[in-house]
This record gives sequence, C-alpha cells and structure tokens, in this order.
Amino acid sequence: MPRPLPILLASATLVLAACNSSGYSAKDKQKLIENHTELAQQYLAMGELDRAEGQTRKGLELDEKNVKLKLLSAKVLIKRGRPEDVLRAESLLTKVENEGDYQVRLCLAIALERKGLAYDEAADAIESGQRVTEAADPKQRVVELREAARKAWRESVARYERVIQEHEQDTDAMNGLARVHGLLGDQVASLGWAEKLITATQVDLDFWKKQMVRPDMSADEEARFRNFVKQYSELQAKTHLTASVLLHELQRDSEAEAHVTQAIELDPEQPEFYGRRAELRKAQHKHDRAIQDLDTFLRLSTQPFDHPDVRRAWNLRRECEEALRTARAP
Repeated sequence: MPRPLPILLASATLVLAACNSSGYSAKDKQKLIENHTELAQQYLAMGELDRAEGQTRKGLELDEKNVKLKLLSAKVLIKRGRPEDVLRAESLLTKVENEGDYQVRLCLAIALERKGLAYDEAADAIESGQRVTEAADPKQRVVELREAARKAWRESVARYERVIQEHEQDTDAMNGLARVHGLLGDQVASLGWAEKLITATQVDLDFWKKQMVRPDMSADEEARFRNFVKQYSELQAKTHLTASVLLHELQRDSEAEAHVTQAIELDPEQPEFYGRRAELRKAQHKHDRAIQDLDTFLRLSTQPFDHPDVRRAWNLRRECEEALRTARAP
C-alpha cells in the first residue's frame, strides 16, 4: 500500500543525508530512485502532472535507462494530451518498447491512438475552414492527415493486440481495441471487443460484489470494495452503450435495445440511457414503450427546457404519440 507523501519525502531526505562527498552508494542511489518513482506515481494519480514530471526527471538523472520512470514520464505526457506531448510520449515509448513489460506497449498503443485522433481533428479543422494550412492543396492535405490518422490507429491496434497476447484479460487493451476499430470504421471488430470487455469485466464485477458481503471486512475495505463495484459498473454501462451504437449502425436494433437495457440495470439514474433506448424503440415502432422511456428521461434530466436534448425528447414524444394515433385510427 502506498505510503503517505510526507513519509516518502522524509525518507528521501534521510537518503540524501547519508550520501557523502564521493557520491551515492549503490544502495542509496537505488533508494532514491525508488522514492522518486513512488512519488511520481502518487502525483500522477492525484493529477499533479508538473510534480510527477519533476520526480521522473530527477529519477532519470540517476538512472537514464530506467524503463519504469520512462513509462511514468510518458503517462504524464499522454495525460497532458497536447499533440506535441503525445508525440513525445510515442517517441519515448518506442525506444523502450521491447525493454519493459506489457504496460509499456499498452501505453504506446494509447499514445498512437491519441496521435491518430490529433491528425483526424486537424483534418476536420482544415476541411471545415477553422484552421488555415500552408499546404498548396488544402484538400490533398486533408487526405494526407486522414491517412496519417489511419496509419497511427493501425499501429495502435497492433500494440493493443500484442498486449492481449501477453496479458489475455487486460481490460484496458480490450477497451482500446473496441475504440480504435470503431475509429477505423470496422463496426464488427469493434463490437466483438466490446462484448469481450463486457464478459471480462463481469467476472471482476461479480468478484467485488461477493467481497461486499464478507462478514469480516473493515470500514476501509468496504469503501474500497464499493469503489471497485462502482468503477466496473460504470465501465460496463458505457461499454453496453457503445455496443448499442455499433449494433444500430449494423441495423440490429433489437440487440442494441437489449444492451441499453443492461446499461440501465447497472445505472438506472442516467437519463441519457433512457433517451437512447427510446430512440431504438421508436425505430422498431414500439411507440408506447418509447414514450415511457422519454417520460423517464424528462423526469431524470437536470437540463433546462430549452436544452437541445430536452427539446429533442419532447419532439420524439410528439412523433410517437402521432404514430400511435395513426395506428389506432379506423
């Protein structure tokens, strides 16, 4: 279990005090590296990116080949999310791709996914006129950026697949494969990974739910177990929603509706889930049941009356009512 930051800082100070003018002993140097690594991990978890980066830099000054510190440095860059940061993370991870464990390749897959998104967003901006390009042929530049995005996504898929080969049940890689295949326009592959992710996370969710009924658990354990249940439930609900979108694109609305229903069972207070199911039910001419979902959406929604989603819900409700009247007319 991670130690509190003050203790880590104190231990780092003690190590420094132990060092003499001739430099660090091997033991002291290793201790310092471990402290910098632990601090970087904790600062990263807290969202203190500058401090996390500072700790990785100090650690790498002591051991420039440390793969764990390079991985943490890349995670900080990816967390920042700027295109230049993502490119730096990719460069850093590519150099150590085969020196670390599967987490290095997982992080590289994420960096390549984000790189592709950056290229795709740049293409959108040029195409819409929001960004001016110095290229002689703007249309050709858009084509080049789109292809660069697809190239990055294909490379991302290769890394995610390698992670699965090394760590078969890695849910982050499954989630990534569902996302990137979707970005590449392969709905079938994306759906396949979404379904695998649901199956894998159900095992974890069932495990933590069982832990919740342990008679001997402490208050801290209960809070931790409850947090795990919440995390896996939210991930499952989002994945069910993703699967429903993919199935709708594949014209399989009945299956899409079933996935949204499962998302609702996991999180019954999310208004957008009811709105999504209402749309699917309307598409299948289940107008009365769609109205029920729209009423639930309107009851749960905290958006103002003039919000586009609320206005759309009222319009859908009127369309469903009109369809029912037409169907009942003699």
